[in-house]
Amino acid sequence: MKIYKLLSVFLVVMLLFVTQLFSQNQIAGNYYYHNDTTMPMANVNVNLYNLNGDFITSDVTDFFGEFLLTDIPDGDYTISAETSAEAGGVDLYDAMLVFWAAHGWIELNEVEFAASDVDADLEVDMWDFHLIFVEYLIQGNPFPGGDWAFDDVTVSFSSRSSNNVTTVNTWATSRGDVEGEWEPSGRDIDLFNSQYYKVNVNDKQETTRFAVATDFDGNLNGYDLNLAFPIEKLNIVSISGPDENFNYSVDKRSGIIRANWLNQSLEASTVTGSELFVIEVEGNQGEQIERGELLSLLPGGMLIDDENNKLKNTEIKLPLVENDQTNVDVVAYPNPVVSNLKFSIKAENAFSHASVVIYDLSGKKVVDISNLEIHQGEQEISVNTESLNPGNYVYSFSLLGEGEKNIRGHFVKSK
Repeated sequence: MKIYKLLSVFLVVMLLFVTQLFSQNQIAGNYYYHNDTTMPMANVNVNLYNLNGDFITSDVTDFFGEFLLTDIPDGDYTISAETSAEAGGVDLYDAMLVFWAAHGWIELNEVEFAASDVDADLEVDMWDFHLIFVEYLIQGNPFPGGDWAFDDVTVSFSSRSSNNVTTVNTWATSRGDVEGEWEPSGRDIDLFNSQYYKVNVNDKQETTRFAVATDFDGNLNGYDLNLAFPIEKLNIVSISGPDENFNYSVDKRSGIIRANWLNQSLEASTVTGSELFVIEVEGNQGEQIERGELLSLLPGGMLIDDENNKLKNTEIKLPLVENDQTNVDVVAYPNPVVSNLKFSIKAENAFSHASVVIYDLSGKKVVDISNLEIHQGEQEISVNTESLNPGNYVYSFSLLGEGEKNIRGHFVKSK
């Protein structure tokens, strides 16, 4: 009888042990961008580890941001996530929010803090502001903390009953995107329109100074603009802004100017839209500056008024030189483009040699087509863009014949 009781106790203990060892728990959940349930994140790799760092299981989120981790024994676990999705949405307004947070003027929630902490040191300070405002927006450098921040998730299963299901709704965010707008391809260029004013340049002028301005007649607290210039014909001598808080960079490989300014004082801004900054230019190798656009507007810009509102439907005033008789118009369409970009050309003169070069915004040459011939009148040239990654690009159209012309513009590659 005693042996029977001992055997019964042993079997009960073993049953409890086996049940605990082989109980099959599950974790079901969703990943949302910036904790916004209207923005589920697909293709997030969700990995489960025990507290010793041993890998247990994994899943990949679907179109709705959903994942399911199964066959999990009882114990304590952490969820680690990663994604190859393109980060984005970082702009001047995010830099301004980090500036305010670093001074203690606003409080950040958990997700905003993670987005602001671009160096991943668990603090939001003026160095984070510098990394966004100068290193990222002007220099194009990546964030030290990486492109993405994910919520720290821990899960425990301690029940003796099997088939426990824990639901986890969590988040991911692009570092720097404090607002949580996630626009990997940049801001919509429709926020701004280009308006040109005429500049006359004579043969004796070595340099020319002109202002980049807007039609907004009020005071500004900040601006951020991206411009393209013809590297073959134009050399940027200097760029000057309102005060020491003005920053700029000139990429002579791709012909891109990045410039920004933010009011960093406690005083009301006195900077107006009538003059954002002044650029001094000269023709390359002593050549005269050609007729046409000196600058063209690229996506990614922003204007902030003195009440900290983002301005829309604003015109950016750029110079237009009128001293050359070589007349040719080039229009790129459709814009945005998916797989086939077309250049519609109207030329008053023929050009025996022409080429098209396309750069991404980092200055990398991604397309180079030469040995083209442009006849007088109208014609069309097609470029296959199917292999390009989604994003913003700059094209440079060079024409050589009886006259010489360099035309630059931009387009957006869509998915």
